[in-house]
Amino acid sequence: MSAAPAASAFLRPSATARLTDTALFADNTNPTPTRLGIGRRRAERTFAGLQIAAYNLNRCKISHVKSGEADGYKKTEEDELIDEETLQHNLDRAIGEEDYARAAKIRDDLRILHEHTEASVLAANGRFYNAFKKGDLAAMHSIWAKGDHVYVVHPTASRISGYDVVLQSWEMVCNADYEFPLNIDLKNIEVHVRGNLGYVTCYELVKTKGRTWGKQIATNVFEKIDGIWYICIHHASHIEE
Repeated sequence: MSAAPAASAFLRPSATARLTDTALFADNTNPTPTRLGIGRRRAERTFAGLQIAAYNLNRCKISHVKSGEADGYKKTEEDELIDEETLQHNLDRAIGEEDYARAAKIRDDLRILHEHTEASVLAANGRFYNAFKKGDLAAMHSIWAKGDHVYVVHPTASRISGYDVVLQSWEMVCNADYEFPLNIDLKNIEVHVRGNLGYVTCYELVKTKGRTWGKQIATNVFEKIDGIWYICIHHASHIEE
């Protein structure tokens, strides 16, 4: 199997060029800037190679792993002590046995668990956007789950899979010719959690000095590993307004 091309071979060759460089928008009738520093149509051509990179990276068979058992992590006994599925099973059993006092207690435990886990996932989502806003690569490295199962889709780009290549793409974003911190306003935030997986959907309104990237709709998926929520998928798509 031939080695997969490095992400830098495909990612934003003119990312450090200024957005005012007219060469970026030659034969581009819609020079809307993106988070990657180039016009949308130019970006679509530039990122066509990402499909090749993703294909080469995924030619090796990737085993499906349980949350917490991806590369570099092991599931702990604490993770198995209590979870939503177990509580729901116990609740159904208590109701079936007409033990309503116990059922009420389990229902309260479920409510507390939901509130706690949703708050924890929202906090992890906040850490992701803080790293994005500040261009903080060290923080970005620490909040992503490690493994071949993680991926990112930047606006106008193809899917980028695998921890190393995903982080290379964020290095390109953070090293672009922007003035950090960025102004990132999140709207319509929704969070859903089940077991060791949770996801957040929201609108991203991103502005750099004197410019806006427009509105993106984003889906961020998180997995709990050793009691900590890590992001494993970020998918952002531009919305025409």
